[in-house]
Amino acid sequence: MCSDRALRELVDAAVPIGSGIGGKSALLEVAGTPVFVKRVPVTDPERQPEHVRSTANLFDLPVFCQYGIGTIGGPGFGAWRELAVHTMTTNWVLAAEHEGFPLMYHWRVLPDSTPLPEELADIERAVAYWGGGSQVRRRIRALQQSSASVALFLEYIPQNLHQWLGTQVAAGDRTANRACAMVERELAVGTSFMNHRGLLHFDAHFENILTDGRRLYFADYGLAISSGFELSQDEADFFDRHQTYDRCYTATYLVNWLVTALYGYQGEDREGRDALVRAYAEGKRPTGIPEEAAAILARNAPIAAVMSDFNRKFQRQSRQTPYPLEEIRRLGGMAGSPGR
Repeated sequence: MCSDRALRELVDAAVPIGSGIGGKSALLEVAGTPVFVKRVPVTDPERQPEHVRSTANLFDLPVFCQYGIGTIGGPGFGAWRELAVHTMTTNWVLAAEHEGFPLMYHWRVLPDSTPLPEELADIERAVAYWGGGSQVRRRIRALQQSSASVALFLEYIPQNLHQWLGTQVAAGDRTANRACAMVERELAVGTSFMNHRGLLHFDAHFENILTDGRRLYFADYGLAISSGFELSQDEADFFDRHQTYDRCYTATYLVNWLVTALYGYQGEDREGRDALVRAYAEGKRPTGIPEEAAAILARNAPIAAVMSDFNRKFQRQSRQTPYPLEEIRRLGGMAGSPGR
């Protein structure tokens, strides 16, 4: 096994491939095998002996920070939770329970300094957006001052779902139909598997899902929450109320992605896209697109309309906008699930 110093030198020499709200990433090669390295900042309070590997909400952040839908990225709940989920998902893969997660080969705490991501760099702006509480400020300040990261050494799966599905949809109706069917099926299977084992992902957008073209791999667990974590009562109640969240979020994301890709809506024309989704929810039939995509829109538009309204209110009005569980239940939970 490499010493910390040797491993840090290896990681520092790796090819950088990204950075964002959840850390920075790089690609290195080990004995001919590509390895994806994600470095998640770990704050000094998290490194105190009594807190190492703890999955408690150490900074006592409000539960609405769990949502990955804010117009400003959230402060995150800590490196140990992300590590715990990677351990969990890797064990599921190794036990042949479900293959839809990248393997974690190794992890290590290494000295590191990472500037705050752009979304959190204006600390007071970020604090105000996320409720104005001192807990959020303390968490962001701790990130700013962190002197180490948890380096996660992960299986490298080159394509994310956003990239891959874009290529498939552009390749003609037959290819698009096959791809859409696989994606809808795998989103349902993957979220169902996680949720039935007490894990809610909470950020399963298409750049956080990887694919080899045969199945989907759910990655990036920076906002994931598990029934196995050390949860406060507020968190446990929040967890119970959000059992449908991943399934509804991914169905909504798929609907919005298809409407954007197939009908030419630009990202800034969210009002037009949402109006079309509402029309589908009210019974308008999608036309002029591959039949599988049309069927997906028809099935999932009712849930997507409800979730899009929630997202909009959360982003623009209040972080304390309640999750629309009763409306989702009235629609049958996920009545739009594919009949396969």
